[in-house]
Amino acid sequence: MREYSIEDLVCVAKRENNSKRAYLYVNPIQGKHIPVSPNKPLELYKTMAKKLEERFPNERLLIIGFAETATAIGAAIASYADNVTFCTQTTREKYQGARYLYFTESHSHATEQSLIISGYEYILDDVDRIVFAEDEVTTGNTIIKLISAIRTEYEGKYLKFGIISILNSMSDYRIFELEKDGIPCLYINKIPYEYNIENIDSFKYLEFESVKASPYNEKIITGIIPPNLRYVQDKSTYSDSVNAYIKKVCEKVHISKDIKRILVLGTEEFMFPPMKVAEYIQNEHPNVEVSFHATTRSPIMISCDENYPLHSRWSINSVYEAGRITYVYNLSNYDLAIVLSDADVKSTVGIEKLEEALAGAGCKEIIFVHA
Repeated sequence: MREYSIEDLVCVAKRENNSKRAYLYVNPIQGKHIPVSPNKPLELYKTMAKKLEERFPNERLLIIGFAETATAIGAAIASYADNVTFCTQTTREKYQGARYLYFTESHSHATEQSLIISGYEYILDDVDRIVFAEDEVTTGNTIIKLISAIRTEYEGKYLKFGIISILNSMSDYRIFELEKDGIPCLYINKIPYEYNIENIDSFKYLEFESVKASPYNEKIITGIIPPNLRYVQDKSTYSDSVNAYIKKVCEKVHISKDIKRILVLGTEEFMFPPMKVAEYIQNEHPNVEVSFHATTRSPIMISCDENYPLHSRWSINSVYEAGRITYVYNLSNYDLAIVLSDADVKSTVGIEKLEEALAGAGCKEIIFVHA
């Protein structure tokens, strides 16, 4: 099992106008804010899956990944761990007719979270433990709020829980308390609470400027049904849907011989299927540099300092909801950018603004795939 240092996994960054928590940790190999070869996050998630197999070898697990940064973590762990039976994620999106449990994330830029529980009545008897997947667990309060909501909703049902994360900065006593309550905490690295946050005051931050888009070629592909992990699914069904999605996308996307650098970009909560598309393209074209990351709701400051993780930022309209502002960081001049989204796009404004950002960074060809 591969070992990761804290430096491999942690870069401290400054949140924009957040009085509740001024910092956040940006993971350079997670594939969220920073472009990275898809093999790096997937290797990390395989390590996390191995930890789950070793800790709960004879249990049937339901994995719940937290939106938006940990959706790929939960989905990947579910795919790679043999003891996972079902998988899903929390969400901030709304689906008509779905049954929701709501909880809050007190330090976040978007505090309302929810879990779609439609279908849970059919699967909980086949689950021994629910495990929550996160990139970072600071206090555990958000997860405990969701556990409390689940226990209340399914009162009378004996449910066990667990937490797995890349980083954990809870106190040893807090971890002990959770373990005593039957909630084991697994993680890749333990870091001190508010690790290195004093560094955020040492950087000179940049103002945000709009960049004029350069000429580019665009293609929009619709009608490819994306996997939707917001509803609970058994693992094999989800894996089959991801593989089918990869096949359909790659049948539609032509990669010419003169392309040397490709970006595969997911949107907000939609991360794991695009990450797997990027992996497939990398395996099929080993001489091409393939990078992956995703848009995000998180407003984060940028700096030119080489020791700071984020150096450019584009504010864009969300493809999911009119009026929602999202962000994309550290774009550069790719030969081809493939944007993969599970949004049911009602307005093209979000597509246009994202294409302008990609073209402003120098991308020459842009392919946008959505439902």
